[in-house]
Amino acid sequence: MIIKNRDALLSHGNVVGRRVVLDILEAGLGAPDPYENTRKLVRVEDGKLIVGLPEFSQPPGRPPVLFDLSKVGKVYVVGGGKAAQRMAKAVEDALGDRIAEGHVNTKKGDKVLCKRIEVTLAGHPIPDQDSVEGSRRIVEIERKAKKGDIVFACVSGGGTALMALPVPGVPLEDLQEVYRVLYFGRGANMPMANAVRNQLAMLNTKHARYVGEATLVQILTDEVPPGLRVHMFRSADHKSAYQRAIDVLKTNECWDKVSERVRSFLLKGDPQYGPIRPDETDGKPHYNYRVMGPEYMLEAALAKAGEMGLNAQVLVSSMSDLEAQPIAEALAYVAQEMEVLGRPLKPPSVLLCGGELVVTVGDTTGVGGRNQEFVLTAAQRIEGSKNIVIGSADSDGTDALTGVAGGIVDGHTMERVRAAGIDVAAELANHNSNPALESLGDTIVTGFLGTNVRDLRVVYVGAGG
Repeated sequence: MIIKNRDALLSHGNVVGRRVVLDILEAGLGAPDPYENTRKLVRVEDGKLIVGLPEFSQPPGRPPVLFDLSKVGKVYVVGGGKAAQRMAKAVEDALGDRIAEGHVNTKKGDKVLCKRIEVTLAGHPIPDQDSVEGSRRIVEIERKAKKGDIVFACVSGGGTALMALPVPGVPLEDLQEVYRVLYFGRGANMPMANAVRNQLAMLNTKHARYVGEATLVQILTDEVPPGLRVHMFRSADHKSAYQRAIDVLKTNECWDKVSERVRSFLLKGDPQYGPIRPDETDGKPHYNYRVMGPEYMLEAALAKAGEMGLNAQVLVSSMSDLEAQPIAEALAYVAQEMEVLGRPLKPPSVLLCGGELVVTVGDTTGVGGRNQEFVLTAAQRIEGSKNIVIGSADSDGTDALTGVAGGIVDGHTMERVRAAGIDVAAELANHNSNPALESLGDTIVTGFLGTNVRDLRVVYVGAGG
């Protein structure tokens, strides 16, 4: 059972509709674990290490690569991200004591599963000293690799914070402040934030820099469905990575809010710490594989809805970078359209959405997350409905800085809000959705799920009167 407080969530409100939404969330959240696909990707047969499947290779279609284990040097496993340990554990289970050394950084709240591979529980979404120390250990291992060795790098969303190794001259506290003012304070989307953060960190996207002539096998859990244009932000190709970072900070009115050390480093533009250069990868044995993405979660949720006899559609696979509150209102309007007029789907019906919305907190002091803010906003619009239930949860099991995955609301929620004396408008203005939903018993608790494919939102409309 992934949703640990299911009975409590079914103790009030539209119980029938809540059960439908929780069943679909359960199916979706259980699907994107990258372990099994990584085990399929990496296997040992008859003294040969086989790496690859055509459907996982990047670009797709590349046949598997075979290594004679009697001729392979040392095998190392490194990486970082919310799903990194699950991928590393799969490699560990495939190779066992053939792994000479390894280290991965995963998010605090995860359980240590690996035995031969060291694990650091690090800070996310704000990096901490454990992020730094674990990243130093990763680089140390990568630098040991020689020609004939193999380095598996397991990477997923969250790696920017979890593998935050600041560049020389920029202390951790300066990097932490960049995260706060840009991502939280200004609500910059991930590509914008990463355009800055990746220039201030030595690891994350730069594993190829440290492995030398060794074979590098990068295994990825992706946050974006294949083939979709998700983010509006596009970096100008003619500009250097450092200039793009400067532009992002200035565009978001953050240039004067970051430290002088950060500004000086970006203005200097030292190429040895910038993006990977072609000469660092050309002609070298590097292989990339994508073993997991949000489509697995959405397809599992869609299949579950179909099994339940519902008219179901994925409305959008990756609705990202938009503020949670107006999107919640828009989808609540769509739910009402289905309830009253039977379009775009006739009830009983379900709409599914993926992606990662934004909550720009500015100077507010509330506690919450995009999924909780989404459902609490929607609750106002669906008040009084006997048929609509809306749930939303983060696939990693933690919504922003809270210890819950998300929340669920229905047409009875606002009645309970008033009985509890909660001023929803004030709480949303302060981005304080978590205490409000906690007091109603409407937060979804899963614990850390060991993956990261963004969020799953479920809009259900029953067929009752």
